[in-house]
Amino acid sequence: MKREADGDMGAPFKRSRRGDEEVRILIPSKVAGAIIGKGGQNITKLRSQYKASITVPDCPGPERMLTLSSDLDTVCNIVSDVVPNLEENGGRINGDELDLRMMIHQSQAGCV
Repeated sequence: MKREADGDMGAPFKRSRRGDEEVRILIPSKVAGAIIGKGGQNITKLRSQYKASITVPDCPGPERMLTLSSDLDTVCNIVSDVVPNLEENGGRINGDELDLRMMIHQSQAGCV
């Protein structure tokens, strides 16, 4: 029987086999459709353009998890492409600021 690590909360952080980084960003559910695109057009384009794993699972709550998995430079480029889409489609709070929440593993928290 496997014992849990001290302070283990939630799903474990997973790294892909190629040494890629995984970045998770909470996005408003109302903006997720613009990122996915009609029939998945936008997300398919991002996946093929960057050759990265990009997912936005369906969720009944007010926010959804955008998961990006690739090398760090590619993940940064994808975020640079996605942020304007968030700004245009209602991701702003109070009309001025963009609220971007990233979920990071505790092992990477010191890097931030």
